[in-house]
Amino acid sequence: MGVRTWAIAAAAAATLGWSAAASAQEVSEQRIRAAIDDAARGLGQAVAGGSPLIAPAGTTGGLGRFLVSVGMSVTRVDIEDPQRPSGTTDFLLPTAGISAAVGILDGIDSGGAIGGLGSVDVMGRVGLITARDEIEDSEKRYMVGARLGLLRESGILPAVSLSLARSWTDEIAYGEADDVSFRGEVAVTSVRAEIAKRFLLVAPYAGAGIDRTRIEASYSIPASLSTSGQEIRGSIEPSSSHHTVYGGLDLSLLALTASVEAGVYDGGGYAAVAVRTGL
Repeated sequence: MGVRTWAIAAAAAATLGWSAAASAQEVSEQRIRAAIDDAARGLGQAVAGGSPLIAPAGTTGGLGRFLVSVGMSVTRVDIEDPQRPSGTTDFLLPTAGISAAVGILDGIDSGGAIGGLGSVDVMGRVGLITARDEIEDSEKRYMVGARLGLLRESGILPAVSLSLARSWTDEIAYGEADDVSFRGEVAVTSVRAEIAKRFLLVAPYAGAGIDRTRIEASYSIPASLSTSGQEIRGSIEPSSSHHTVYGGLDLSLLALTASVEAGVYDGGGYAAVAVRTGL
């Protein structure tokens, strides 16, 4: 599912540091391609996030159950800097959105301490990549997926789940006709394994996963900025996999529940907060 996205534009704008002083800097096509390729890890993490719902591992509990979550996150992205022969630059990508999970199956209950195997939720998200210096406008961000319960939480046992999700964003273009410009497509397939255990009003949780990010990008460098002295048009379709590990803390607040979460991935880190409710 390829869709056009803001992601390549954000990475390129940040790495180029377009200002009056930087605009005179000649741009190497090789370094631009390297920056786009290197950006796949951080962009995939920003689009996919950590926990799909910024919440503990437990499923909702079957038909008639649901939860809705409002959250935001900031991802640190560190990528190749095309202005220098070697080295990197880093920047922050903020996101915000609404996530939901709806129960489909309650799972198998042994009647004892162990149960919940086979419970299933379907998940979805819609949100924004927040506009900042690197991008001109906020762009939409989407996710669809499913969560499989492997173990239902009990008095002595934690909740354990496995989720599969697909994330993507809307189209964005950066740059004018007489400047370096980009268009791109990104899609991320994510797998997450999570564990959580509630103690009175507090529930710590942890997770690990892998993201596979695919980017289809086209770019244009005008002759005035090209190292070759000629206009350059090209395309690149890098794919990259990266691992992520995260942990969070869930706090019950009457009808609402709040979560704070932080994690690291291959190349950077992120932090997220969310508030949710459900039945």
